[in-house]
Amino acid sequence: MGLTLVLAIVAVISIVISSRLSRDALAASDRQSREAIEAIQKQLEASERQTRETIEAVNRQIEASERQAQEALYNQHKPVIVPLTRPLSHDAITYEVNTQNKGSGVALNTYGLLTISGLPSIMCSNEVFFLVPDKEEIILFSLDHGKAVFPYNVFEGYNVFSSGVRFMVTYNDAFGNKYLAVFDYSLDLGWRQIDEIKRVEQRLDEQVILKH
Repeated sequence: MGLTLVLAIVAVISIVISSRLSRDALAASDRQSREAIEAIQKQLEASERQTRETIEAVNRQIEASERQAQEALYNQHKPVIVPLTRPLSHDAITYEVNTQNKGSGVALNTYGLLTISGLPSIMCSNEVFFLVPDKEEIILFSLDHGKAVFPYNVFEGYNVFSSGVRFMVTYNDAFGNKYLAVFDYSLDLGWRQIDEIKRVEQRLDEQVILKH
């Protein structure tokens, strides 16, 4: 009887120990499984992130290449308006400046302002011009008798008045890009371009007030 009881107790203890070990093994296996799943998820997230970054980098390269190709196309057909003669007047009212399109593209909606030191008014060109490459055009400016008034003393960061003669001209290309060129004239140096030709949002003729 005593031996049977001892064997029974030993059996029960073995079952308890085995059950506890099984639970621990299951818990360890579950923990390992969760850790493996988390590791796989992290790898997937890292892979997705790398894929997104790669796609974004490729898209940026494509956009940059498209911009470069577009700018190259614009530059191939870019008009460049320059003044050829100093302002001339036969009556001290109407002044003329001979200009030419030295660029490779047509200049549309060409419009200019002229200011001369000692004269209080901003003179606007009498008309809007289209200039094909190499074409010369005499732009007329009228003192107090023009068709339009420019209401500002500053345009795109440039003072309309200078210490001598200032000629400002805007135009757009066939693609709708709008440009501003600024020139100063002096007896010593002639015409001198101020800064580079600048792309702008509005032309001068879009800001003038027409007289009625």
